[in-house]
Amino acid sequence: MAEPEGIWETLRQRLDYASFVPRLVPDLVRSDLRTRAGEPYVVIKNPHGDKGAGTYLRLEAADAALLELMDGKRTMQEILVEHLERTGSFALDRLARLTSALRMNGFFGEEPPLVYEKLRARRRPLLDRLSLLMRRLILWDVARWENAEAVVDVVYRLGGRLFFTRLGALVAVAFSAYGLWLWAQEVRAPRHDLVSQDGSYTLGILILVVLQVISISVHEAGHALAIRHYGRRVRRLGFAIYYLFPCFYVDATDMTLASRRERVVVSLAGPVGGLLTAAVCAVVTATAGDSLAASLAFKAASLFVFQFFLNLLPILDLDGYNILVDALDIPLLRQRAVGFVRGRAIRKIRRREKWTRGEVGLAAFGGSAILISFLMLFIALWLWQTRVQAATSELVAIGPVGLLGLALIVLVFVGPLLVALAGRVLGLGRVATRSFTSRRRKAKQLEMEERITTLGRIRFLNGLPRTALAAIASHLEVHDVEAGEAVFSAGDVGDRFYIVRSGRVEAVSPEGQVLNVIIPGEGFGELALLDRATRSATVRATEPTVLWSLDRGHFERWVAERYEIAARIRASREERDRLVRLPFFSGLSRQQLERILPRMRTVRASAGEEVVRAGEPGDRYFVIHTGTARVTLPDGTHVRDLGPGDGFGELALLFGGPRTATVTATSDMTLGALGRRDFAELVKQSGETAGTFRRRTAHYVGAGIGATVARGS
Repeated sequence: MAEPEGIWETLRQRLDYASFVPRLVPDLVRSDLRTRAGEPYVVIKNPHGDKGAGTYLRLEAADAALLELMDGKRTMQEILVEHLERTGSFALDRLARLTSALRMNGFFGEEPPLVYEKLRARRRPLLDRLSLLMRRLILWDVARWENAEAVVDVVYRLGGRLFFTRLGALVAVAFSAYGLWLWAQEVRAPRHDLVSQDGSYTLGILILVVLQVISISVHEAGHALAIRHYGRRVRRLGFAIYYLFPCFYVDATDMTLASRRERVVVSLAGPVGGLLTAAVCAVVTATAGDSLAASLAFKAASLFVFQFFLNLLPILDLDGYNILVDALDIPLLRQRAVGFVRGRAIRKIRRREKWTRGEVGLAAFGGSAILISFLMLFIALWLWQTRVQAATSELVAIGPVGLLGLALIVLVFVGPLLVALAGRVLGLGRVATRSFTSRRRKAKQLEMEERITTLGRIRFLNGLPRTALAAIASHLEVHDVEAGEAVFSAGDVGDRFYIVRSGRVEAVSPEGQVLNVIIPGEGFGELALLDRATRSATVRATEPTVLWSLDRGHFERWVAERYEIAARIRASREERDRLVRLPFFSGLSRQQLERILPRMRTVRASAGEEVVRAGEPGDRYFVIHTGTARVTLPDGTHVRDLGPGDGFGELALLFGGPRTATVTATSDMTLGALGRRDFAELVKQSGETAGTFRRRTAHYVGAGIGATVARGS
């Protein structure tokens, strides 16, 4: 029983995050570096990871501070407490992310199994698997050696180190410049043909392929010697079949521990090594006359020169790009630049916004990358028409062997391009689909939010929880109504509640009289559903209109069956009937009264309290719900008594003048108050001007209180 208990104890300790004691691997390599802006960061290396090749991790300064506390003695809890005492910050999330990254890269001595990678490989789409197969045809990794600095060290000691001395570098640069000039002179001579050999394009292209592989090996050797010069390790040295021909390659990942300047030199060493070799070939070309050696040397020199300039182009994902990224200290420069050109740059141009220097640089780099991509495509088409097509004809003429060779060339050289092109097309299709789906989802979310907001503003639904409003909103149906088209007619059975989303509709009585105009955000038809009655008026659109509607079943579920909502609808009708009995509001339609009711604020006054005083600015109109009041003039003359249903202060809405009478509560009162600003907004929504409204309601002014009071109240 002891052994199982030990297993469970070990499992408990591993699962207990607070008691876990992180123990870093021995021989951990650490390099303290700074960004171009001077901000510190740390790169650490686990020399035992990835089967002895090493794994690397870049840490921010705050992560490095936590790493220093992992001495193999402190628990996670103790590390958190110690860090809190030192810095004053509680870094629980940061510590969790750090330990996860360290564990995944084997810094605790255990590398995670490749189970998930194998599962992902099985779930890869067919096009991705084809792409991986094509990559293997391009680069077949035959053999590789981990930490191969011993081999590189031999080459470095035999003479490679001379190129990294001041004198050696000066001689190499001068000789390369001379060789470049000499090659330019040979290019002008008509005795050399780059893409054919002895009149055969097929043979010429095969020679160029072999020379291309040699140039890659020389290029990689330059990187390896530079890595050795700075005391870093060549993480891997490999032997591969590249485009059906052998070549060597090196892994420069260990340079992440070096400074930016050293990384730039390592990136530059490959192209410079190729240019130096080109200079040697140019000398052979100039001195060997019309021999085969001169012809091959010219082809090699031309290819090395081409590779030199191609590798230094910062637009391509080669050494020039790495040099630019390290010099500017901008990781993922290409992705950021292309993303900026595709998105923000277009929006900034449309909006004519001001550009920063950084944005100009991103736009220039991203635009150049896209332009050169198209340019390379045109060059490839030109080479096919002018050179490769002739070689194809020659291979076909040879017979089965030529056809087999042509198939291999197409498979290796054209196959990856076609797979990459198909992948790019499918990728763009996926992006377009995701973008379309995202826009549709966002539009639906915005419409749902609009529905919920509109429903919340409807008086009898106001106060419902958001979940209930969202449930009602999800059942709303959309109706497009043309101008002049009827939504429903008088006498129809009430089967839906409607809300105007956009446009305008009007309610017309059976006699043809326009009862009211309904504007966006307002609803209609709820009373017929609530009372199960027929429609009392015809509603038709006066302009193209979009409506939302709720059918009877959902209306009864969410509205009619909820006592408080049904009570609000009926109370709203009672309040509307109360308002319509007031002379000042008697000419307004039901819908206009519905707009007034939500803006009425409840005001309470105690017995003996002055509700309004003569001489004060008139800013509100009052309707008495409960209680009584007395109206007196400034000299104390009693004008009249007011009770429930009476209103006063209408001129405050129309003119905003000072009060000419005092209204005093003779008992506790409850009043509804409508402010002048709210009233003006209602008038504006109705389409009338304030002057038109004054003229239309002039015969109501003073009714109920008396002409004397009306002129100043």
